[in-house]
Amino acid sequence: MWHYKNLGDAMLAGPELNQIKHSAGANLRLFVRYITKYGLHCEVIVYFPPEAKSVAKQCLATPCVAPNESDLTAL
Repeated sequence: MWHYKNLGDAMLAGPELNQIKHSAGANLRLFVRYITKYGLHCEVIVYFPPEAKSVAKQCLATPCVAPNESDLTAL
């Protein structure tokens, strides 16, 4: 099962995003999606594939269906 975590505004998400990358290490691939709402700011959503379940749990990520991977960027 996939998981996701919305980090909020991209301008403020850097420290938490770096912490998540550090927790995942080099062996796990995580993905991000940048979503623009109302044309004002961009939100960062991190997606954790099933093999990153332990990191997702540590980050308090929410379970979700598998996202369309063509919309994702590797973290």
